[in-house]
Amino acid sequence: MLLWMKRWLAVAGLGLLAACGGSDDEQADVVGVVSGQGNLSILSEAINVAGLRGDLIGDGPFTLFAPTDAAFAALLAELGITKAQLLADRALLTSVLTYHVLPAKVERAAVPVGRAITTLQGGIFKVSASGSVLTINDGRNRTATITATDAQARNGVVHTIDRVLLPANRNIVQTAQALPQFSILVEAVLAANLQGALSGSGPLTVFAPTNDAFAALLTELGLTKQQLLANVPLLTRVLTYHVVNGRALQADIVPGQAITSLQGSSFTVDAGLRITDQRARVSQIASTDVLTTNGVIHVVNRVILPLPAENIVQTALAAPRFSILVEAVQAAGLAGALSAPGPLTVFAPTNDAFVALLGELGLSKAQLLANVPLLTRVLTYHVVNGRVLRAQVPLNTSITTLQTGTFTVGADLAITDARARRSNITATDTFASNGVIHTIDRVLLPLPAENIVQTALAAPQFSILVEAVQAAGLAGALSAPGPLTVFAPTNDAFAALLAELGISKAALLADVPLLTRVLTYHVVPGRQLSGAVVANATSGQPFTTLQGATFLVRLNPLLITDARGRNAGIAATDTITSNGVIHTLDRVLLPPVN
Repeated sequence: MLLWMKRWLAVAGLGLLAACGGSDDEQADVVGVVSGQGNLSILSEAINVAGLRGDLIGDGPFTLFAPTDAAFAALLAELGITKAQLLADRALLTSVLTYHVLPAKVERAAVPVGRAITTLQGGIFKVSASGSVLTINDGRNRTATITATDAQARNGVVHTIDRVLLPANRNIVQTAQALPQFSILVEAVLAANLQGALSGSGPLTVFAPTNDAFAALLTELGLTKQQLLANVPLLTRVLTYHVVNGRALQADIVPGQAITSLQGSSFTVDAGLRITDQRARVSQIASTDVLTTNGVIHVVNRVILPLPAENIVQTALAAPRFSILVEAVQAAGLAGALSAPGPLTVFAPTNDAFVALLGELGLSKAQLLANVPLLTRVLTYHVVNGRVLRAQVPLNTSITTLQTGTFTVGADLAITDARARRSNITATDTFASNGVIHTIDRVLLPLPAENIVQTALAAPQFSILVEAVQAAGLAGALSAPGPLTVFAPTNDAFAALLAELGISKAALLADVPLLTRVLTYHVVPGRQLSGAVVANATSGQPFTTLQGATFLVRLNPLLITDARGRNAGIAATDTITSNGVIHTLDRVLLPPVN
């Protein structure tokens, strides 16, 4: 009688005994706890029939998630079998029962919510919490509620659940095949011959795009489904980019941390379960933690894309509209630099843009390709360090290029280069393995390598001006960084001045004070391009010169009225130099008389 009382107390009064410091001998094992509860009779019978009683009365420790008789009745209806048939199928019974047992004592407070919990059967399930309610998601994505917890046993603990758990019976591929929303994904896996890898022991985590996600990808890439499935290298890169080694449930994903895929590239998942791939495209994880025998599936609403296998040069080689650009890159010996890891951003002019440049410069293609210093300066002016996507282009801000010159991009995606020429970005974000390409409709030009003095030296029409600058000791000032604007009189203009003053060239060059006053009267601070000149003419705003005096510019025709009321025509504008700009005059300006 005393022994029976002890047994009853162990089953019905576990909490009280624990509170009073009862010994292990006064507690039942987990099998005893189950057999002592009237609503767990089928579980108790099943444990005995499966031959598990001997194991579960051992030292343990064990945690048993115990389905009620009502839970077993629901299972029989779900499977369409009788209790006798279930008890007779010992293999199924053993698999199901051991799936309810953990090889450790895990009380309610210690249940790892959201994590994969591995059972004696070898499968996993996940416990979720909603307030104080705990639910279990089993291997077949069925849900059971934990209705009672922490029934203490000598060798563990028992929690009661309202549904029999079932372990996963399909691997990743089989699970996808059973879900209609993944039919295109399955076709793709088969076409890429990846079904073996995804059916192995794993574990693996697959971010699985739906049919709608694949349909959107086909539109984005401009491909048919047949074309995509036939491109096995592309398909393999894309599919393996969706697979990660290990079983990572939602709770295991660290927001913002790079996740490395089987393809070798990485992506990130934020706290809102949004995936950002290598092309800065965003995909939403629509549902999580579909458990399989060899891993877990998360459902995504957009196919994620790694970077292409081709680098910038290879990408340009494959695009006919860039054939002249490729010739130029090769002629300048830049193919190696543009094929290096980078990343780099290339603003790539089309063939039409190069044809227009040849007309602008008055060169043939052969002459341009043969001028390697010019070609190198121009091409490196189109390259920026880093992968700068369309959304990241800093608008209305100076962008520094590999050539070290700068340009700006406006809100309308028009580029203004160092010579105030405009080019339109006509296509953006063509990805390469080592960067990104933006297509432009005009070749950009950096500032020349030559400064104002060097530019004038190279132009025979300015030979007397150069002599005068050197005689006045102004060559250094006009070669400094500046920028400066020089209104440069031609040789004919100087010849006319000599006649006007009634002196010889030698006399003029010898009169350094006069020469200095005259020459500095032709120089204005800043790079005043033709647009600024016209703007001042329109507003009536005079230009203040380095000499200190001012002059006015007038329109129709464009001419300058100097301090003595004399007019000089602006014969040519916007000869760009490294440190400023030159406008050509047909008459020498004269400052005020002292």
